[in-house]
Amino acid sequence: MGSLKEFRESRGVKQIAVANYVGVSRQTYARYEEHPESMNLKQAKLVCDFLGCDIAFLLQHDVKKTDVRG
Repeated sequence: MGSLKEFRESRGVKQIAVANYVGVSRQTYARYEEHPESMNLKQAKLVCDFLGCDIAFLLQHDVKKTDVRG
């Protein structure tokens, strides 16, 4: 599964259901699917709890990685 949207759709879950669980509008959740790096850690955990995925899924597939070398 390549993206948060694909994972959600594979579960047969609507955006509004996840949005309600996380406590945001459907439009905000749709933005998270396009730009998951805009979620804070609490929101990401709630999304993963609802969808049944590990937070590592978001970190590996969706969240932008930055170079932190000194």
